[in-house]
Amino acid sequence: MLRNYFTIALRNFWRNKMFSIINVLGLSIGISAALVIFLIVHYELSFDKFEKNPDRIHRVVLDVKYSGDEGHSSAVPAPLSNAIQNEVSGVEETVPVMRFQGDGTAKVEVIDNNHKPVVYKKQSEIIFTNNQYFEVMPFKWVIGSLETSLKEPFSVVLTESRAKQYFPGIAMNNIPGKQITYNDDVKTTVTGIVKDLNETTDFTSLEFISFPTIAKTNLQDRFMMNVWNDWMAYSTLYLKLADGTNAKRIEGQLKSLLKKYSKEANKDDKNTMSFHLQPLSDIHFNTTYSGFGMRTAHKQTLYGLLAIATFLLLLGCINFVNLTTANSAHRAKEIGIRKTIGSSKKQLVFQFLSETFFITIAATIVSVIIAPILLKIFADFIPLGLHFDILHQPVLILFLALLTIIVSFLSGLYRALILSAFKPVSVLKNQSYNSSQTRSASTRKILTVSQFVIAQFFVIAAFMVSKQIHYSLNTDLGYKKDAILNFEAPFTMPFDKNEAHYTQLLNEIKSMPEVELASRGFLPPAMEGAAFGNIKYNDGKDERK
Repeated sequence: MLRNYFTIALRNFWRNKMFSIINVLGLSIGISAALVIFLIVHYELSFDKFEKNPDRIHRVVLDVKYSGDEGHSSAVPAPLSNAIQNEVSGVEETVPVMRFQGDGTAKVEVIDNNHKPVVYKKQSEIIFTNNQYFEVMPFKWVIGSLETSLKEPFSVVLTESRAKQYFPGIAMNNIPGKQITYNDDVKTTVTGIVKDLNETTDFTSLEFISFPTIAKTNLQDRFMMNVWNDWMAYSTLYLKLADGTNAKRIEGQLKSLLKKYSKEANKDDKNTMSFHLQPLSDIHFNTTYSGFGMRTAHKQTLYGLLAIATFLLLLGCINFVNLTTANSAHRAKEIGIRKTIGSSKKQLVFQFLSETFFITIAATIVSVIIAPILLKIFADFIPLGLHFDILHQPVLILFLALLTIIVSFLSGLYRALILSAFKPVSVLKNQSYNSSQTRSASTRKILTVSQFVIAQFFVIAAFMVSKQIHYSLNTDLGYKKDAILNFEAPFTMPFDKNEAHYTQLLNEIKSMPEVELASRGFLPPAMEGAAFGNIKYNDGKDERK
């Protein structure tokens, strides 16, 4: 029976090729949009779901108030991690994560197979951390062990990708013992290699330098390891609470630590400081505590995208219903003859649903072809880690299967009920079209009006967005931006280390006849991000901060 249904569906598709192609294209547009939006939403909502007991993992964040002005930071004072390990109970793992200052990159030098130095000027995804990092993040070890690889100073663990980049052609078991130098003064030895994480995560580090290294180098002062009343954006801290431990209890102990080590932190109501525990599930979506190098998503925007996908699918279904019911008169005699020779209404409903299912499958196949093209066209608006690989993403196959069934049902049910309701006597007397048109006129009018309302809403929205983009690109910024250039000079700590070089570079640029003005500073105008500093002065009565 099913084979017969699909044979008839194929014949009708081929007999009305143009009409069928219009239906397929109409549905494929809605399905393509829904597929791309599903990919984006699923990707954003899948961040950091793979860790063991993720509900017990938190990031320590900071809320401050200076002279009544509130501030929030994902960074914390550097000595906090040691204090928690020694003085706070109920914490299973304490994981400090620190990056090189500046833009978080470092100059890396390795010795190749010919005993010659190879330099990588700006390597990213390098952190200082301890072995507990690998307790929280389930890396698989290739060489080395979780307990010992980051225990000693001047040790470094690499991911497989970094190991292959630094030591090409060398077997993995021969890489431990190799030397890697960071920023000319931090010399480390490879003690372990782990597999790259093939997961959706905000923890994207590829090189892990042992945390005790900081105490044995001049990084001790640069990272302010003994300073409680200041912090850097490069200093973050993660905790995994013991089973059954309440986050509020830990926050109470952190309050006591702050009171012990920074007595001026909460001197009055206008100058306060407090630590809070941010759940791992909140990190990717909370812009209040957006961390260094971490991208955040907006849940309300994601839900809005899902609503748009629903409307586009609904629009495609309504369009299909309107087209097929308008064309129903061409099937009237076929239905009359089928009923005359014994077909039941149930059989006819299944027949027309199977035809719709066949068209929806064709539209889904077209959508699968279109989706990668759309992702490429809108690459600037798509998260970098998102990819479309239907053969290795079972969730996509499940989504498309459910979508095909739902769209087939929504698009085909009304049409099937209308067509299967034709009476054989009326059909053979050529009265079917007029009677069915009278019965379904109001429903078709509602569907047509709804289709145009939704379409106009999207047209107006697109027009408004285009106006906003035009304004952003062409608004007067208050200065002439043409012929103004900026670039980064090599950055090392302390700031005055290369002062003479910076001055010489600036003077050389000023001497160029093509340059009218030149200056140097810490951040260029309109740069994303922020920098903060403490200022103290005496107003004649008190020292103010």
